[in-house]
Amino acid sequence: MKVAVVGLGTAGAAAALLLARDGHDVRVIERVANPSGVGAGILLQAVGQEILADLGLFDELQRRSTPVRRIDARTKRGRRVLDFGYDDIGVEPYGLGVHRGVLFSLLDGAVRAAGIPVSTGVEVSDLAASTDGWRLATTQGDVGPFDLVVGADGARSRIRYRLGLASKDREYGFGGIWSVVPDPDHLAGDVLHQRYDGPRITLGVLPTGIGQASLFWSCPTPRLAETVGRGAAAWVDDARRYAPDGMAVLVERAMSEGILEARYRDVVVSSPYVMAGRSGAVLLGDAAHAMSPQIGLGASLALADAQSLATALRASPHDLSRALVQHARSRATQVRYYTWCSRLMTPMFQSDLVPVGWARDALLGPAGRVPWVRRQFVTTLMGIRTSPWSLWRAEGN
Repeated sequence: MKVAVVGLGTAGAAAALLLARDGHDVRVIERVANPSGVGAGILLQAVGQEILADLGLFDELQRRSTPVRRIDARTKRGRRVLDFGYDDIGVEPYGLGVHRGVLFSLLDGAVRAAGIPVSTGVEVSDLAASTDGWRLATTQGDVGPFDLVVGADGARSRIRYRLGLASKDREYGFGGIWSVVPDPDHLAGDVLHQRYDGPRITLGVLPTGIGQASLFWSCPTPRLAETVGRGAAAWVDDARRYAPDGMAVLVERAMSEGILEARYRDVVVSSPYVMAGRSGAVLLGDAAHAMSPQIGLGASLALADAQSLATALRASPHDLSRALVQHARSRATQVRYYTWCSRLMTPMFQSDLVPVGWARDALLGPAGRVPWVRRQFVTTLMGIRTSPWSLWRAEGN
């Protein structure tokens, strides 16, 4: 098929690689003129690691990552709220703390090495179905026709908007302040640290790459621009006192590294795809299911989307409609589970609902000592659940 992939992020780049490998004629269209991995650290779980291994990129990514084996979340006064690790349930895979830019550079480099055409600085403003396929209206003129359009253009997806697929699309009331700081002494260790003061304040420290750590600070969305505008020094004055033991110096390093803001959306689609005659369009990654960052699975779920689409097309090479139905079914339960987990967790960690924070601090610690609940915590973090009673498996595995 002739395939247009709109967006060169994690989902788009992975989909382009997998589909081109299967013999499809793939073209990538990216609105940013000089795309890069904007943001801070991510925690890449086993579900994403396996797909990168299939693409031949895992070894290099692992070399440039830090293993994250445990979660240590406490209140400002030291009460343990979450304390668990992958080895608590006897599994060897662990998360990898890696800079988003590293993941981007590996995927982008692989796309270009594969000879897949990439058009940058080209924004897609609309798409329309014709008798011979989808045509895209872009800032450099109309392109097409395409048998399949892959909308991987992020949480504010233009493709999703033009297709009218969203049943819910709203911005969360809380976003985040991020900074990536040097950590040559490995103060963050192999632990994701979080410190809380009610549900309004969260400071997170994530080991990132080699000799770095990412800082995350919860912030009401209306105050994000103001907080960044005040500068890193003012933010450090607020955040320093919440630093885990021995890590205040990491927070202070944000004064020289600077801070940036992140906004999040809650996106649900009525269907991740549409068919028009014999051609189709499908959404992947945040374009299909943007969530709050409470579980930190955005990149892993995006990679799973790309793999699912490629597997479905491989299984039904002459029936696009059937392939897209199979892809949607394959992804539905996992995406639904994590959408609801994200919604349930957000009020506990990023909201003005103070009593909910009291309940979180009182109940999560004791609940986590129950073996079944502890297993739920770990496997949910790993990104492999579809319900409290079932696990997700990629089609064909």
